[in-house]
Amino acid sequence: MKRNQKAVAIGALLVIVCSCAAVLLLLGRAFSGKYVSSSASSQTSSGVTEESRGALNGEIMTPSAVTLSEAEDDMMPVYVHIPEVALPTATGCNAVIPQQGRESLTQEGMVELYEKMSEKVYNVAETPGEDQLYPVERITVRGSQLTDNQVVQVMTAFLHDHPEIFWISNRYGYSVSEDRTIVQLYAVAPASECEKLSKRIVSEAEKILLKLPENASALEKEIFLYKTVIQYCEYDEEGASNDQDWRAHSIVGAFLDGQAVCEGYSRAFQLLLNRAGVPSMLVTGTAGGAHMWNLVRIDGQWYHADATWDDNGDRPVYQYLNVTDEMIRTDHEIYPTADQAKDANGSQMYNLPLPSCTAVKANYYQAMGVHITSSDDTDTLAEAIERAAAKGEKSVYVYIDESLEYDEAISALFLEAPYQFMYAVRLANLSIDTLVNYNGCTYVEAEVSRGVEIRLSYEHGS
Repeated sequence: MKRNQKAVAIGALLVIVCSCAAVLLLLGRAFSGKYVSSSASSQTSSGVTEESRGALNGEIMTPSAVTLSEAEDDMMPVYVHIPEVALPTATGCNAVIPQQGRESLTQEGMVELYEKMSEKVYNVAETPGEDQLYPVERITVRGSQLTDNQVVQVMTAFLHDHPEIFWISNRYGYSVSEDRTIVQLYAVAPASECEKLSKRIVSEAEKILLKLPENASALEKEIFLYKTVIQYCEYDEEGASNDQDWRAHSIVGAFLDGQAVCEGYSRAFQLLLNRAGVPSMLVTGTAGGAHMWNLVRIDGQWYHADATWDDNGDRPVYQYLNVTDEMIRTDHEIYPTADQAKDANGSQMYNLPLPSCTAVKANYYQAMGVHITSSDDTDTLAEAIERAAAKGEKSVYVYIDESLEYDEAISALFLEAPYQFMYAVRLANLSIDTLVNYNGCTYVEAEVSRGVEIRLSYEHGS
């Protein structure tokens, strides 16, 4: 579900309070692509037993590990090769090539499966099977007996490193014999359609990256791309509850349809950041329901960033842009890594190894907001309003210092004496040409970041 917005009129000032409702969908299923509602195994015409992994309305449906039989060679479909597209790179940037997934694999057979997956995912049938999925060229890893859990770990790792590979379904099959493991992947679309969609995505990504401010810092790039992804996307309520809508769960929905769920937001943001030279990872957990967001490295420090929960419709709230582990855990739960998971198996959700996030320097409100350290400091806020009005900016962002109790500071700003914001507007209006209309202003609390966004309204004709 999307984050809900509650508006309450208090005096002449409209207060917008964002409540954190459940946002759906997960990476933990490991696969970008459509969700399959049935968790039962089924035998296909290619002779490989399939398993499906998915989530519907926040409920994770998972398979049990099974041993499969190898199909006969004459049952193999004809595959068409999807040309590998050259991803765009932002001007003056060195693109980041994600390797966290690959580097998380230590077992030789798992590494080999990852490498072969890198080749085979581009060979997809044009004709669907009975389930309307398109077989990908089968992968054989000789000399290794991989478990269901290990196969899932490899797929998680591979798709983490390749957000541009949007066509892999959540349905897969595998078989194990004494000297080999066979893995069968499926695509959600034929090779010809995947090629066309890839080219369109590259075109859209290039348009975005070309608009990056020249000589922007890593933080400035991140803020620009965060805002852009949110502007591109509207949260897809129907896609969150439709197990057939694979587009909403991938970068196709984010870049081409203008509608996506959290997985689409996160993978699109990851791709853009990496192509702008800013390292990014995917992280999964729960936030009212199974959920995905990003880790981003700014100036050597890692932070959490959740674009889905910061999509407030017309513009971002930035409450979840560059927060610490402690801050994100206010209303998110982070899945364990594979080595931390209890009784890890193919049905359990987990993350790749995650770096710790403890820095606050790049937190949006701390880095970009005006710092309020006292309820008596009206001048600082007035000066921020003056600067915003001079530039025609729509908002002023305020960081409430940790020395202040958050709710009391909000009250002092807007709801009771000393009415800090009201007097700051009066003071600012003495010095600016375009007057701020106090009665038309609103504010949005961002308590996780100890921030508040003040949305300014200007007097017409002033």
